[in-house]
Amino acid sequence: MDITPETWIISFLAGLYTPLGAMCVLPLYPGYLAFLAGRTKTGGSSTLTLGVAVTGGVLLAMFSFGLLFVSILKVSTGDVLEILGPAIYLILAIMSVAMIAGFDIGRFFPMISTPVGRTPYITATLFGAFFGLVALPCNPGSIILLFAISATTADFIANFINFVLFGFGMASPLLLLSFLSMEKSRTFISFFTHHHMSINRIAGVLMLIVALYYLIFVFLLEHI
Repeated sequence: MDITPETWIISFLAGLYTPLGAMCVLPLYPGYLAFLAGRTKTGGSSTLTLGVAVTGGVLLAMFSFGLLFVSILKVSTGDVLEILGPAIYLILAIMSVAMIAGFDIGRFFPMISTPVGRTPYITATLFGAFFGLVALPCNPGSIILLFAISATTADFIANFINFVLFGFGMASPLLLLSFLSMEKSRTFISFFTHHHMSINRIAGVLMLIVALYYLIFVFLLEHI
């Protein structure tokens, strides 16, 4: 297996940024807090165990998504991957410039009602899976970055770990909210809601640096 800790760190950070930088995902957080408050008041469920169930839902969604994507990459030829990698990083660079300019693609995606299960834990798991799948199109910059990393990593298991760590990153804010008090959780959500454009611009700069690095020092210099 190719040990690539630097891409694993990037994958986790990309996953962490995915829900925090998407305006169409941020409204899901108050609903999650209301869910936690309602279930803990009725007894039988703790915020920690519900947070773990939500994390499991996010990982389940990314597990399925990653298995599909990495399987497609595995059957691709080396020549296809050689073309696919630079193309995805070029898309990432263009999208990063748009993010720096303040363009928010997430506003084009309508809000959808979250699913409800028969038990609090099923509901929490469904919420996590729903949260993960909704966050991807709302913040395409981070998933494009993950695609780019996967397209330039040949090892199947290493690629799959990228997707799992991406899922852990996505679930981290929800897990954190499960530990915090309701007051602190609302402060946390308010901060990211009011500063999402600045967060997107900073993320855009970092993604642009990654894209330009791969385009220039990995792909271009190899063919000179």
